[in-house]
Amino acid sequence: MVYSKAQRLEIAYDQAIKQLIDGKNIAIIDDSIATGGSMLASAQLIERAGGIVVGCFAPFNDNRHDLSTVKNEACAQFGDAIELSLPVFTPATSEAFATYGDICEEEVVLQPVETPKNVIPQFGELSITTSSTALASLTDAIISLYTYPYECTEQLSSRLLGIQALWNVLQVFHCKDLPEVSVLKTKLESDLNTLKGRQYSNGGFGYWTNRNDSYADPYMSVHVAHCLAVLVNKKVFDVDKKMLNNSLKYLENIESEINQLSHAKYWSDLTRFSLISYALYVRAKHLQNVADEASQLFQRSGFDKLSLEALGWLLVALSTDKNNKKVQIIEIIYKHLKGKVSETSETANFITSYGDDGQSVMLHSNQRTDAILLEALLYIDPNSALCTKLCKGLQAHKVKGAWKSTQENCFVLIALDKYFHIKEKDTPDFVANIWLDNDYCGQHQYKGRTTNTHTVNIPMKVILSPSSSDTSNNNNKNLIMHKDGNGRLYYRIALNYAPSNLQLNAVNYGFKVERTYVAINDSSHAQKQSDGTWKFKLGEKIKVILIMTTTQRRYHIALVDYLPAGCEPLNTKLKGTLTGDTQSSVTRSNRNLYYCGCRPYSTIGWTEHENLRDERAEAFRSLLWPGVYEWTYVMRATCAGTFIIPPAKAEEMYSPENFGRCGTEKVIIE
Repeated sequence: MVYSKAQRLEIAYDQAIKQLIDGKNIAIIDDSIATGGSMLASAQLIERAGGIVVGCFAPFNDNRHDLSTVKNEACAQFGDAIELSLPVFTPATSEAFATYGDICEEEVVLQPVETPKNVIPQFGELSITTSSTALASLTDAIISLYTYPYECTEQLSSRLLGIQALWNVLQVFHCKDLPEVSVLKTKLESDLNTLKGRQYSNGGFGYWTNRNDSYADPYMSVHVAHCLAVLVNKKVFDVDKKMLNNSLKYLENIESEINQLSHAKYWSDLTRFSLISYALYVRAKHLQNVADEASQLFQRSGFDKLSLEALGWLLVALSTDKNNKKVQIIEIIYKHLKGKVSETSETANFITSYGDDGQSVMLHSNQRTDAILLEALLYIDPNSALCTKLCKGLQAHKVKGAWKSTQENCFVLIALDKYFHIKEKDTPDFVANIWLDNDYCGQHQYKGRTTNTHTVNIPMKVILSPSSSDTSNNNNKNLIMHKDGNGRLYYRIALNYAPSNLQLNAVNYGFKVERTYVAINDSSHAQKQSDGTWKFKLGEKIKVILIMTTTQRRYHIALVDYLPAGCEPLNTKLKGTLTGDTQSSVTRSNRNLYYCGCRPYSTIGWTEHENLRDERAEAFRSLLWPGVYEWTYVMRATCAGTFIIPPAKAEEMYSPENFGRCGTEKVIIE
């Protein structure tokens, strides 16, 4: 049906229609008109009713117009529509700040929100994200253990440990990608029988066999005993009593067993005491009271000869008998650990090393240390915010859903099992209601175990609008979140905005970023003047050098540099792009510089992925260790004039409040 303009006016003023489109983005598609008159009238009516016209589509004859048509395979009747794309760039730099927390009882969170000054109202938002668990999807980590192709003693034990530790949790969360329970049990029973056949007469285990010409490995022997302890406690499988008793006997004599090995004389005290501490931890898991032995070991070694992992294992052993003396030692160790942690607003991690023995004897990694200490802290101070931060830090370190080794996967899953039972023992059944001052913003409902998250975004325009309840004229607001029901609520409140002032100073909220320019053909063609302004010669190729510094471990990093409008990026990998500089090139990164999770000796070639776009250059890395990193690319000065150079910015993509940038600059191209 076709309406006249007058009839359309009547429709537009209809209250129901107005409510339907008020504030909405509207695209007009009209293939029944021959001119643009009625489409223009439609657009005017929509705007009068409060709608926002974002596009108009009409049929054109391809033979009469130079514009190409875009076919829509899903909707053939719109196949002759014309699609015009106009690039609209978001602000060159934005800033974000966030706070994290969790509540268990029926509580109210009151978070003051300071309204940012001099920002672009069309960009940014106040974002509130909630969830009912700190455990992200664990399926991939379990599958990684289940499908691991090699079957040395450590790998079989770790598979049994990890899957058994989270056995009950897996049932609760219904991980659909895992095999049937009967299939899992059959495989784990086979692994347990294989381990039984590898046990030495002294109760220990080797990596592959129990042949007479080989020997029991201390770490492997303790690790298998750990596996047996978890199996006994979970009561899913029957463990051979003789196998278990012989294993426990080996742990009780662990120090003498180490001394009988000829090559053990080359091991450091740090490694020796760590093995003894691990043995005490496992015996504590077997419900033995080993607090006195743990106390004596601590008095004998002190902090100098105990790794952070050993301290974590001793904390669990000391917890088996909390008399006054043991409590004092626990407090001393806890205080020491607090001084060794590296924290951000969301995550925490520890860094430790055994020296040369770390990989060869202890199979050490930093993520395993974090997991061991998370479990230990859950024994002595389960309400500490550090536990939640360690949990999130571990989950941020996953690659393709799992950790990098069988050791990391099993110890992390053990820690998360402890976390689940202490921090999230109540089945979620609650509603989180959110207000901004007196305005209701929405609710998130959680019922049953789920790893889902929900987010409410409040536009910056609303944040900047005057508050009816504010009498101080500073326009600040309060975010109120109320939890009603059982379970633990985790939340993240983040403010993201873009300053309206193009002249931005350098800032360091986790990253220090520096930038400089060097002309490739003639150094005089790119120079910085006394007032800070750069001068480029028109047509010159410019090498852009970015230096990024971080003092903490960072995850999922993006380094982005926006080009001045008078320049274009050059991909030096393309034939015909001659720069005379063989070192500067996107996609020239060398991943081999990173090995075994350690920092490289060189800071060049650290990127995992790089992009050159029309207006910016990008570099990415999933994990950065503390250090100084250099990245370069090449651009050409293509247009004469005076241009603003937006800051280069580095940030953690999933924690954008951890960022840094250099300052805004100016360039004259002539």
